[in-house]
Amino acid sequence: MPLTVVVVSVAAALGVILVMYGIVTRNRANIEADSSPSARVTYRTLADVREQLRRRFEPTGAPVWIAAQQAPNPLAADLASADLALRPYEFRILQVGVALAFALIAFTRFGVNLAVPVLAVVGYVLPALYLRNRRGHRLGKFEAGLPRAMELIANSMKAGQSVSQSLGAVTENAGPPVSEEFRLAQREVELGASVESALSNMVKRMGSTDLRLMVMVITIQHAVGGDLPAILTTLADTMRQRAEMREEIMAATAQSRASSLLITLLPLVVATFLFFIVPDYFRPMFVNPLGWVILGLCAGLLVIGNVIIRRMTAIA
Repeated sequence: MPLTVVVVSVAAALGVILVMYGIVTRNRANIEADSSPSARVTYRTLADVREQLRRRFEPTGAPVWIAAQQAPNPLAADLASADLALRPYEFRILQVGVALAFALIAFTRFGVNLAVPVLAVVGYVLPALYLRNRRGHRLGKFEAGLPRAMELIANSMKAGQSVSQSLGAVTENAGPPVSEEFRLAQREVELGASVESALSNMVKRMGSTDLRLMVMVITIQHAVGGDLPAILTTLADTMRQRAEMREEIMAATAQSRASSLLITLLPLVVATFLFFIVPDYFRPMFVNPLGWVILGLCAGLLVIGNVIIRRMTAIA
C-alpha cells in the first residue's frame, strides 16, 4: 500500500510538471514564431500579435473592458516580469500540485503526522520562491543592460532617427532580456500605440526603477523639448556609477550577509535532516507544550537576528 501511494504521488507530481512545461513550451514557441524576422505580416499574424500582447498585459485572460475595471494582479505582474508564460490560475494549480505531491510523500513516510501539513506548505511555497528568484535574476540582468540600451537609443537619435525607430537598434544590438522587452514595445508601437504607452507597459511588466526614470525623461522631453540624446547618455553614466557603488557596498557586506544566511539555515537544515532520519528525536518538541514554547522562541530569535543583520547591511 505505501509503495502504491508513493508511485501515485510521484506520477501526480510528474504529470503536473509535464503539463506546466508543455504550456510554457507552447507559449514560448508561439512568441518566437510571432517575433521571427522571416514571418510574413498578414492579418493572421497581426491578430496573433495583438492576442499575444493582450495576454501579456492582461494575463488573466479577461476582456480588456473587464480587465480595466479590475485591480492589478501582483502575481500576473510577477509572472510577466519573470518571463513565465503562465497565467495566475495556472501557477496556482502548479503550487497546489506540488503541495499535494509533498503531502503524499510525507503521508507515506510518517502517516498521519504534523509533517504532512508542514511539507504541503513547503511544496506550496517552493514555486513562489522559484518565481521570486527568477524575477529578481531577470530584473538584475535587465537593469545591468539598460544603460547600454539608453546609449543605443541616444546614438540612433543622433543619427537622425526618432525614438520609435531607435527601439529597433536596442532589439538588434542588446542582449536578453533587454532585447526581448524592447521588442515587445516596438511591436506594440507598430500596432499603433504611442511610444510613451509602450514604454509605460514595459515599466508595468518589469517594475524597474531605472526604466521608470528613463520613461519619465522621454515623456518630459516630448512635452517640453530638450536634448534627449545628451540626457540619456548622462543618465546612463549615472546608472553605471550607481551600480558600481552598489557592488562595492555588496562586497563590503558580503561576510555579514553570508553569516546571516548560514546562521539561519544551519539549525533548520540539521533539524529537518534529523526529523526525517530519526522521527522520534523531535517528537517531544511537538507533543509537549514546553516544546512548542521552545520552537516558537527559537523561531522568534532567528527572525529578530535576521532583521537586525538586514537593517545593518541594507543599502539605502
